[in-house]
Amino acid sequence: MATTSPATDPRALLSAKRWVVRPQRIPDARIRVFCFPHAGAGAAAFTPWAGRLPAGAELCAIRFPGRENRIDEAPFDDLQLLVDALEPAVAALSDRPFVLLGHCSGSVIALELAHRLRDRHGKRPEALVVSSIAGPVRRSSESIHLLPREAFFERVALYGGIDESVLGDPEIMDVFEPTLRADFRIAEEGTTEHTERLDVPIFAVGGRHDPFVGFEDLSAWGEETSTSFSVHHLDAGHFVLNETMEQLVAALPAHLRQAGVEERPPRPAL
Repeated sequence: MATTSPATDPRALLSAKRWVVRPQRIPDARIRVFCFPHAGAGAAAFTPWAGRLPAGAELCAIRFPGRENRIDEAPFDDLQLLVDALEPAVAALSDRPFVLLGHCSGSVIALELAHRLRDRHGKRPEALVVSSIAGPVRRSSESIHLLPREAFFERVALYGGIDESVLGDPEIMDVFEPTLRADFRIAEEGTTEHTERLDVPIFAVGGRHDPFVGFEDLSAWGEETSTSFSVHHLDAGHFVLNETMEQLVAALPAHLRQAGVEERPPRPAL
């Protein structure tokens, strides 16, 4: 019986539309940048990046259940089950060079997905970019997702990345609390089932003024790769999303050359 690859399977492509937001479609994209948001966030956290990537680089922002137009869907609080559902969507769009980028809890998901794509589909990202979270070997045993409601919201506010008007509205937080707790549980308890290191370059980005994640925590990501690793410790706090994008944009030309893809002139700034 003939088999259908993820890139041509209609069901996988339909799944990709639900999971992956591409603000500026690029039919002949030379590289795709898959971005995995932090706890409580959706694809909108990355959409401003679409116009700031180099020419030929297509932004693919991941939209998890429990937020934005998937607000009525139950969030995943188990890493393996989440990646089970997400894997076909990303595999369907991995028909050209790609990079995985995660911010905070999104980094945990990006790591597991990188293993899955390599082991099950023979697809390796040109790089894995992680930010503002400790490497798995130094992951905190603190269970923030189990804190009482008031203490939980206070801790969430300290991390940043969620508008204060949202955190201060009890009705909105009633809706988002299950999603936030699920995301924090994945960040705190989610572990990869793969013992072999990734043969993929890893770039760890973090802020020197981050009270939660230090240089040693970021350096622990080096244990996850058998190839090159670097830490970018920036003059910032915990929420380094824009700075992470700047580091990625600076590194993309090298990834394109490594993938054997011809560079193009940069697209005009918006």
